[in-house]
Amino acid sequence: MAEENKAEAAPAAAAAPAEAAPAAAAPEAQDVPEEAKSTSSVGEQQPSDVESEPEPVVQISTFERLKLFLAETNRFLGLYDDLVENKDKHKSVYLSAVNELRERLVTLLQRYILHTMVKEDFLYKHIVCCGGEDSEAMNTEEFDEHYEEVHSEADKAVSLPELDEIRAYSTEVKTYIDLGKAMNNDLIFSLKRLLRKSNSVLAGHLG
Repeated sequence: MAEENKAEAAPAAAAAPAEAAPAAAAPEAQDVPEEAKSTSSVGEQQPSDVESEPEPVVQISTFERLKLFLAETNRFLGLYDDLVENKDKHKSVYLSAVNELRERLVTLLQRYILHTMVKEDFLYKHIVCCGGEDSEAMNTEEFDEHYEEVHSEADKAVSLPELDEIRAYSTEVKTYIDLGKAMNNDLIFSLKRLLRKSNSVLAGHLG
């Protein structure tokens, strides 16, 4: 009987390793190299937006710029009287816009015909604001102080196409001061006419 029990136990013992074999045969998890992880994560990232390159700035030759500015000046000169015709309805804001234009006209003209211009133009008392022609005239500094104290706040609500036109041309003059490199007699003549008209508006004689 003892021998039979040993014989039965032997197959059972032999079977145990066979059942455990599949578990032992299971492959161990392998560590993924860091480089592979890095490559994988990079591949999953969405491509960033590529910034569009700025458009190239159009280069204008010196004489082409002169030609364009002369044409714009003559166009504005032809409109000037109509633009300031009704200035008395909003006198102070018109004076502010016209005087800014005048200052730039003087700056540009002084560059080329200084010998015929007043060197200390900023002291020139040429602006009559409140009151009639007999009122005391102010220079630019005095007018700027007066305008800021008396008119600036109320004039913020004033929006007129005529003022927009004056300011737009004033910006053109500023641009030519910065970038223009040439002058001819035709442009000088037109700029001086604009200066005379502006002086008349500021003194209360025109419009």
